[in-house]
Amino acid sequence: MPARAAAPAWGPTAQVDLGANGVQADQASTGLGVSADGRYALFSSSATNLVPDGANIGFGLYVRDLRTGRTELVSRADDGTALTALDEVAGISGDGRYVVFSSGAAQVAPGQPADGAYNVYVRDRVSGRTRLVSAGTPSGGAQDDLGAYHPAISADGRSIVYMSVRTDLVPGAPVKPDTRNIYVTDRITGRTRLASVGVDGQAADNNSDNPTISADGGTVGFTSSASNLLPPSARTPNAAASPAIGRYTTLYTRDLNRGTTTLAGLAADGTAGSASPTIRLSPDARYAAYALGAAPLPGGKARTELFVQDLRTGQVRSIRTSTNPAAICWADPSAAISADDRWVYFSGGCSDTVIHASQARFDLYRQNLATGRTEAVSTAPDGSQQDGAAYGPYLSDSGRTVVFTDDSTDLLPTGTTSNDWHVYARTRGED
Repeated sequence: MPARAAAPAWGPTAQVDLGANGVQADQASTGLGVSADGRYALFSSSATNLVPDGANIGFGLYVRDLRTGRTELVSRADDGTALTALDEVAGISGDGRYVVFSSGAAQVAPGQPADGAYNVYVRDRVSGRTRLVSAGTPSGGAQDDLGAYHPAISADGRSIVYMSVRTDLVPGAPVKPDTRNIYVTDRITGRTRLASVGVDGQAADNNSDNPTISADGGTVGFTSSASNLLPPSARTPNAAASPAIGRYTTLYTRDLNRGTTTLAGLAADGTAGSASPTIRLSPDARYAAYALGAAPLPGGKARTELFVQDLRTGQVRSIRTSTNPAAICWADPSAAISADDRWVYFSGGCSDTVIHASQARFDLYRQNLATGRTEAVSTAPDGSQQDGAAYGPYLSDSGRTVVFTDDSTDLLPTGTTSNDWHVYARTRGED
């Protein structure tokens, strides 16, 4: 059984999705990120009571200052209008200043095509300005309404990665029509580069999705069903023989400075399995965390297991809450690795380490990548197991502050008034 976090080490759990005077969000929320110092938490919510003009937008993106308790709606047009038609994926820079998001709303920012397509934007919380990121060369034809989605931003706030089916974002780039590709735009220079590049500069022959980016913007991770992103000689022997490549979603990283693509998402035996739709990179891009499909649980419920791959050495390790090899384990695809590469935070469980194993419940844990020591994080105030589930951890650089999504009713000393999904933060003292 993993060791429970010592009471003096962890501070109390705090709710993040709160409005003025600490009012609790009246509808569900989801955590989306946290600044490097752990001060600013980004989340989405369908709540109507978090800000004065948030009642009629249906769904919004917010930043909560965990120090002052101020909640700010950041999904705004350049003129300050609260936006609708938002993608559920967004990101925040390391200093908390910039937030990237995708919206299909009209009149979001100068230069936006008037075609109703989703585009990627960056919101500067200091200047209050919103700028178009996915600026191609509109032709006035069907090309212009293909949109851009799923953005992420580097910690330094300069590089923004996203997915798009457009073929005009990089003039002359080898892209196949009607195929999703990964692009990276420099917020300062406006230059956009194609990251999902096939062998010898060919167009990727299938879709790529779910991008993520390293702290310095030099490495991009993404999922792809393409079969031509790597030459056979660049794959490990087991991975080369894997039927997953080109047939199922596989994980890759792209070094933008060197122009090289690497196969990630390997199982412990070196094969490339069918990957989950999420890959998380450590801030320095040395490690990748991801989940692979595994044999179903008894009763047929789908299951994924979590792995961390050292992208420098190729070593792959299974991340489990149990040291018993016979235990059946499961994990959510989302995980987070601390900036010092010491800890991985993840949501999951094993048949011998949770109370309700038959339900495959998800609790939040952290595991020391050097020692394998595992600790429970999403616990009730008395250290007991929570009564709900936790997902989607996001970490400060130190790894001491974690923001996550949870539907438990017993995380706070006073409890919560609903068992809907809410966002929480927890901070740990020095190890």
